[in-house]
Amino acid sequence: MMLKEICAYLQSQGAGTLETNLFWGLMPDQPDNCIALFEYAGSPPDLHWNGEYPGLQVRVRDTSYAAARTKIGEIMTALHGLYEQTLGSGDGDEAGNGNGNGDEGNGNGNGNGDEGNGNGNGDPVDPMPAPVTGTRYLLIKARGSPEVLKRDASNRIEFFINFEIIKERD
Repeated sequence: MMLKEICAYLQSQGAGTLETNLFWGLMPDQPDNCIALFEYAGSPPDLHWNGEYPGLQVRVRDTSYAAARTKIGEIMTALHGLYEQTLGSGDGDEAGNGNGNGDEGNGNGNGNGDEGNGNGNGDPVDPMPAPVTGTRYLLIKARGSPEVLKRDASNRIEFFINFEIIKERD
């Protein structure tokens, strides 16, 4: 899912912490200082390859104008121009790490279906690398500069920036 993948990427870049001050699909009333990602309609999907062109909006809310402007600038720097990246992953299981339940260490373990890639002691022997999972993002590009969206009833400032994305379909 695009929003979750990009949130995880932003977290890895130090922008925020998922479900603490970095959210996807909603901007809760608290905390005061937070980041929220939303998707919106982009261009139609491609007819000749498995690609799509969704829109992404990132919002930053803060009690301080300067802090909000700095944070949205950091996010723009992290995302604008990002290309040829695979973001996200599967369920975290590692492929090729069989349990090696062989008889007396003869290597006839189940090895996760890889012809017994175990040594009988539970240790993998030459495990297969984990397959690349996630979504391939060909390009993330800002549609403009960050701008003020509003000040809310609690006098918190909210900035936003929109991005166009070229990615493979999920």
